[in-house]
Amino acid sequence: MKIELKNVKHSEFASHETHCFEAAVYIDGKRAGTVENDGRGGCNTYHPYQIEEAINAYAKTLPAKRWKLNDQEFDVHPDADTLISDLLVEHLFARDLKRALSKRVLFVGKDGALRETKAMTKDRLAGLLTHPDLPAKLDSNIILNFMPFTLALQTYRTAGAQA
Repeated sequence: MKIELKNVKHSEFASHETHCFEAAVYIDGKRAGTVENDGRGGCNTYHPYQIEEAINAYAKTLPAKRWKLNDQEFDVHPDADTLISDLLVEHLFARDLKRALSKRVLFVGKDGALRETKAMTKDRLAGLLTHPDLPAKLDSNIILNFMPFTLALQTYRTAGAQA
């Protein structure tokens, strides 16, 4: 089963305990309905409710994920809400990365942490990205602007977590 979120509307200011959002849910390429959360810590709401049932049935076929909280590790079995939350977080990371790449050079520093230049115009950014000595100036060979987007997103998530 392929589950996708489209037309995502996310409200950062209204997100308290959970993400406040609304999105269209697509299952195997077909629009199945919508999902939303008011951001106050409750579960997601699915319209129609059969979407949640279908995703929960699919989630039961997936292996548990290992989570670490403080010094304890435990297994979490996925359900509709955890799968949708993972998709939402992935969407938010991708959105933030696209915005950052349009204004800055993003790179991984010697310490493995994500670094970025100051914001600049598109013309200035384009000129900087064509500069042959850019890796030397940044003292980095890992420049996200030069990577395929999926690899840049993976690097953004892992290196950004270290920053």
